[in-house]
Amino acid sequence: MANDIAAYDYCALILLFVIVVYYFRTSVHGTYRVRIMTIIVWAAIGAAACDATRIRFSALGTVNEFRLINVNVIYYLLLSLVPPLFLLYSIATTDTWHKFSKVRIRSFLCMIPILINIGLLICNFFKPVVFGIAADRSLDKHWGYAVGLIIFGFYMALTGWFIKQYVRPIDRKRYYVLVLPLWVVLVGALIDLFSPRQHIINFTITICILGLVLINRRVEDSIDFSTGMHTYKVFAEDMDTNFKSGKQMDIILINIVNYKYALRIIGYDAMLRMMSPMSGEILRIMRRYHAQAMCYYNGDGKFAIELSQRSFGAAREITDEISRSIRQNIRMEVADFELEINTCLVNCPNDISDINALFMLIADLDIAQTDGKIVSASTITETKEFTMKKEMSTIIDRALSNHYFSVFYQPIYDTNTGRFASAEALLRLRDPKYGYISPSMFIPIAEKSGAIHAIGSFVFEEVIKFIASPDFAPMGVDYIEINLSVMQCLRSNLADEIISLCEKYNVDPAKLNLEITETASGYSQSKLYGNIQTLAERGYSFSLDDFGTGYSNLMRIASLPLDIVKLDRAFVQMEESGGHHVIIKNLIEMLKNMNLKVLVEGVETEEMVDSFRQMGVDEIQGFYYSRPLTKSAYIRFMKENAV
Repeated sequence: MANDIAAYDYCALILLFVIVVYYFRTSVHGTYRVRIMTIIVWAAIGAAACDATRIRFSALGTVNEFRLINVNVIYYLLLSLVPPLFLLYSIATTDTWHKFSKVRIRSFLCMIPILINIGLLICNFFKPVVFGIAADRSLDKHWGYAVGLIIFGFYMALTGWFIKQYVRPIDRKRYYVLVLPLWVVLVGALIDLFSPRQHIINFTITICILGLVLINRRVEDSIDFSTGMHTYKVFAEDMDTNFKSGKQMDIILINIVNYKYALRIIGYDAMLRMMSPMSGEILRIMRRYHAQAMCYYNGDGKFAIELSQRSFGAAREITDEISRSIRQNIRMEVADFELEINTCLVNCPNDISDINALFMLIADLDIAQTDGKIVSASTITETKEFTMKKEMSTIIDRALSNHYFSVFYQPIYDTNTGRFASAEALLRLRDPKYGYISPSMFIPIAEKSGAIHAIGSFVFEEVIKFIASPDFAPMGVDYIEINLSVMQCLRSNLADEIISLCEKYNVDPAKLNLEITETASGYSQSKLYGNIQTLAERGYSFSLDDFGTGYSNLMRIASLPLDIVKLDRAFVQMEESGGHHVIIKNLIEMLKNMNLKVLVEGVETEEMVDSFRQMGVDEIQGFYYSRPLTKSAYIRFMKENAV
């Protein structure tokens, strides 16, 4: 070995020490993945150091044979540990321990080859079964060396099989990240086999380690700085992987129910300062119970803790302790204000079987009535409402395919002419399994899934067909209002679709009034303004719906080609409660001075009708006049109330 090259080992050592500094500064300590990678790094450092040392010892005739054998045994021992450690790293990275733990015999059998290799290396101290030292101080390889190579290849093949079997079906990105090092090490092993004096195997292992460390998440991307816990993005990725792999989990959910209200009272910075002691309390209890867990902060006062399998037995006790400790030890900076905490222990897959249902449960936990007790997941997941939300995508698809959607019409009273001059088209869904389903339940899910575009197209065509029908003209209705959802407003081809439908049925654009919500008006201005401008130029009118429920921006209202502003029902409640009459009256007067018609929604009593008429509103809509009606009922209503 006197002429062997140790340069690759020195390069590997330099890179590995850089990795140590970088990895320990940017990794979240305490997870299995980090612990195993740490062992791999130190094993690689030891192997590279031993390889460089044994090359040096071989060149020195003064080093005795026993020391040379020792350093060779340690080198091969450390090198042989890398493949099984990488198998464990692959399992830890994908959190698929349960795949092996289900069959303990399989796990034990996987340990036998490395134990055999360690045993052979130990025996080599007494008898050269793996290698000996030749007269020229080179290695004299024996049958045990071939066994070691086979074992090395066995773990490489086993890791490749595991990654293909369990990682590839659930996460292609992680599959390629984990399978690439196997090929790199294989190439390095072949070079080392046919050109043994190069000693390149340690360098290739180091390159793989460097790649894994750099590809791994940076700490600022995966850790919430206010709590020190993993972020919502990490939580979503981990839960998706766990559900796909069929992992059994106990998850503790902690929601601060009045988080947003508290945020308005004490401010953003103060709430951030409060999140740190809350997370500290949670982590303190985890340490007290010696519980292994992944802790996440999902924002808006929502925490999630995934317990390791060995902590399942104490899950209920840990949950109770966390809930009690937070209530007793965490205090607001404002006197006489207490945080409302809802806590829930979830067993997956018994309580929840997919990631969408888990996120729904987290959202619904905010509205659960707990009285300070631990919420049972089943009390939420077994309700009809939760089941409907879980199946909502299927319900919407079924409704679109089988025409379960229908359009209702709510008459709008014109205070200036004394007649019902318009109506609002309202979407309704009657499912054969669940009956009538509120739009407040299916519209948000339809917006997320993209089904809102098909639903919107259905409403447009139904209303336009109605306007084009012989029944419409005799009623003397000026126009029908159609709501546009946030997602519809952001469609680049929205204007083209509406114009095309009106041309198809020969409908005058003036017969349609398009409602955009105040929330929608705050989204992408370029797309929203582009759609509105195109339609306005063609003669379509617009109204701003739910005015007063969002961040009212009069400059934005002034910049839009609006004809009508619809005051939300909240203004009716303000008027009913008294004390706000002057504010509402001045608001109406200001809007009218901007040449806008003012409509008030949600009016249910004659007293409110008179009050708002005196304040000068142009149109009134509400149950006082009529509930939303089917098309046939609306036609009858208009005939009965013809002026």
